[in-house]
Amino acid sequence: MRFSSALSSGGAGSLRCSGAGIGQPTGRTVGRVSRRVTRASARGRAARSALGGPDRAPGSPSRRGAHRDRRSRDAPISANKLGRIRRHRDGRGGRTHLRRARRGARAAVRFAPTEPAAGRQGKRYEFQCAQRGTREGQMKKSAISYSVTRRRFLRDATLTSLGIVAAACTPGGTSPSPSGGGTASTKGGEFHGAWPYDLPPKGHYNYFAAAGIILQGAIYVDLFQPPLATWMWNDAKWNYMLAESSSLSGNVFSVKLRPNIKWSDGSAFTSKDVVATFNAGRMDSFTIWNYINKVEADGDLGVKFTYKTPSSLGERNILRVSIRPASIYGTIADKAAALYAAGKDNTAPEIVALRAEKENLRPDPMSVGPYMIDKNSVTEAQLTMNRNPNGLFGNSVNFDKVIIYQGETAQVTPLVLAGDVDYATHGFPLATDKAFVDAGIRVIRGPGYTGPAIYFHWEKAAAFQDKRLRQAVAMAINKDESAKVTYGDSAKTQKYMAGFSDNLVPQWLSSSDLGKLNSYAYDLTKAAGLMTAAGYAKGSDGIYAKDGKKLEFEMYSPSDFADWSSAADHAQKALNTFGIKIVPRSAIRSQQLPDVNAGNFQIAIMAWGIGNPHPQGSFIQDLRTHNTIPAGGGMKYPLKQGNTDFDALIVKMGDGFDTNAQKPAVTEAVLAFNDLLPVIPLWERYGNNPVNDKKRVAGWKPDSDPVYKNPWSTDAFTTLMIMDGTLHKI
Repeated sequence: MRFSSALSSGGAGSLRCSGAGIGQPTGRTVGRVSRRVTRASARGRAARSALGGPDRAPGSPSRRGAHRDRRSRDAPISANKLGRIRRHRDGRGGRTHLRRARRGARAAVRFAPTEPAAGRQGKRYEFQCAQRGTREGQMKKSAISYSVTRRRFLRDATLTSLGIVAAACTPGGTSPSPSGGGTASTKGGEFHGAWPYDLPPKGHYNYFAAAGIILQGAIYVDLFQPPLATWMWNDAKWNYMLAESSSLSGNVFSVKLRPNIKWSDGSAFTSKDVVATFNAGRMDSFTIWNYINKVEADGDLGVKFTYKTPSSLGERNILRVSIRPASIYGTIADKAAALYAAGKDNTAPEIVALRAEKENLRPDPMSVGPYMIDKNSVTEAQLTMNRNPNGLFGNSVNFDKVIIYQGETAQVTPLVLAGDVDYATHGFPLATDKAFVDAGIRVIRGPGYTGPAIYFHWEKAAAFQDKRLRQAVAMAINKDESAKVTYGDSAKTQKYMAGFSDNLVPQWLSSSDLGKLNSYAYDLTKAAGLMTAAGYAKGSDGIYAKDGKKLEFEMYSPSDFADWSSAADHAQKALNTFGIKIVPRSAIRSQQLPDVNAGNFQIAIMAWGIGNPHPQGSFIQDLRTHNTIPAGGGMKYPLKQGNTDFDALIVKMGDGFDTNAQKPAVTEAVLAFNDLLPVIPLWERYGNNPVNDKKRVAGWKPDSDPVYKNPWSTDAFTTLMIMDGTLHKI
């Protein structure tokens, strides 16, 4: 059995979107608002993960919860309570700055990324090493690592997800059998979604550019720039899109393309478009170029990728990449290929200049999918995508139009409540979630494949070098309660405590090995027993001490991630009650993240896991991203622990094309992680995506359907159901 990564090659991410805060509306009650209401301009978008391979992870989801202090009230929700709540994506987010709130210069409340699967512009928040996160990924220099913006980390974490750790699946997969083809009763109508974007001229249609791309990071990019395939998370197989099939023979991975598909300008979709995409993307350090040394056409409908480094992690970095037109990028791509053949690399002046030329292109919108953006429809309020009948599934989709409302969470929430939006992925706070439910709006809660965890500095919190103390902490915190107060039904504790999502662990471990895993359920008696066994006793002040030294530490959390702040607050209160003195410390993420990476902390709240079906990416997030990758040393946790060498296991679990051969390394890493708890996962973030199934759109599958195992952001279930004809007008 093989698995494909959900994240883009560039980085996994958390499930939320990063970004600046939104100026809060005044304190009126949110209700139906005019579509003319001023909407905040979209700031730097999530990495172009929506464009290229594996990055969109759970999608990337960027769901965030409200700040704990703001979650107690029920609907109606006043607008000033909805302000500052950011859309997810993101994990994986990636805003380049914080916006100033109307009431003063304080950072807006944001929510931590999950990613996935989703920007190339601005600051990178979760994964530090690679150059810039995109669905195509980036080339690594030495260690396997990721670079993504916060929104992507959520999306792809979703967030999101990361292509550089993408796993291969069996070369077979399936081609979708569109169910929407043909009855007058289901054809027609509109689907209404939401996503922030910039108006032209800042916004544009160069889907290789670093910033300003219209709908950058959105799931809806798949509707006009689809990938070769999408990964079905529950079934662990490919759902072919522009590709018809794929196969591996020796070190050559071959893709057969669907025939009779045309771009919106009338030109045929061929292998030239795929080759141009990857050769042009090499200048942007697409992750697949870590594994291959050549891409070439094999006739009009065939493409061959030759591996230099065999790895199952490469396949997603091929199949999940959004394909761009050779009519726009082909000349530049051919020049790039010639320069690489002459021995040039991305530091060469010729490549730098050619990449700048590509970056500065400003073409009209193009589509090879079922819909195409009508550039004349793009306003500050919304844009329209019309059916592209000769594109992929152009005659199979049901809706005549897809309308996208522009806006972040504060702008989109009243549109959802008013029935103007059929589906949104913005990461709504608990109070808004409740308002949706009270209004009869269905909420889909799919896994995000990431969440917050407790990290210990190996030297500055040296007492926790004893694994018994880390195990005691895991049992002294009521993780179920932490999840509930933060996200209600959209957060779940981990049964396996394996370092990656419970949803994926049974695909990699045998039932006998699963039985060896400790869930670290809330148990103060067992926790106290571990403290006693480690030589600690409580003093008269109720604080544990050993050899006259009390357990007193700071816990550092990002103040502008409301969900992580909630988790940190719950954890510090639980540990203080238990007998470990914790002093809360917080700073906005743009300060907290570099502090953690520089080792300026004792205990911190950071992300565990990413939205990637292959566990390697999650172990990189857990053990390298804030540890061995940062120059400052991060938490300084030694990856060699007794007979366990985590670093070697991370490499080994990605070696070769056969994922069954990788399972022993994954199992060894999971068993060691569960015993040693180098970081302590608190809970996994799930989505809370509102669905209006009463006004315009029918066909949504029941909550139990396996399609919802796909992240809401990467390999997104909604675009899959649009493209295969499942969703249709009422």
